[in-house]
Amino acid sequence: MNDNKKSKENFIFNWVLKNKLAIGTTPTKKEDINLLKNNQIKNILGLCSEEESKWHKDLKDHFYCIRFILPDSNQKKLPSKNQIDNAYLTLKNFVNKSTTFVHCFASIERSPLLCIMLIMEKYNLELEEALDYVKKVHELTNPRNKQLFFIKNYLKKSDSF
Repeated sequence: MNDNKKSKENFIFNWVLKNKLAIGTTPTKKEDINLLKNNQIKNILGLCSEEESKWHKDLKDHFYCIRFILPDSNQKKLPSKNQIDNAYLTLKNFVNKSTTFVHCFASIERSPLLCIMLIMEKYNLELEEALDYVKKVHELTNPRNKQLFFIKNYLKKSDSF
């Protein structure tokens, strides 16, 4: 049985870690907020700018929301160490405290990338295993090779500290 859900109008919501971490696209409609509330989401981490994709005006009334803007492949650059540090540490803290929804514009590169990192670290998996898992639960997952090598090296360096 597939527990992943979609609401109308292309809002995407998929569980990465059941009742702990979900992934999808920007919540822009009241129905999106209701779906998040019905799934007990408490925190929302956005990885795209307001210019790229605005949140629904009432989102902050219902959830604890933070944005850390990460570049996607269209910007032809990788995130800085500081950008990844902020976004990834926030995601880990959110997930450790309560049910979290992470999103970017299309839910193809940036949000799956952070989920892959979390799965690698949490379950001590290799990059390919974590990527396969996230692709299974969120079919849109398609980070670029440069992004995958970047997070692999990032996590290796983090392990050495």
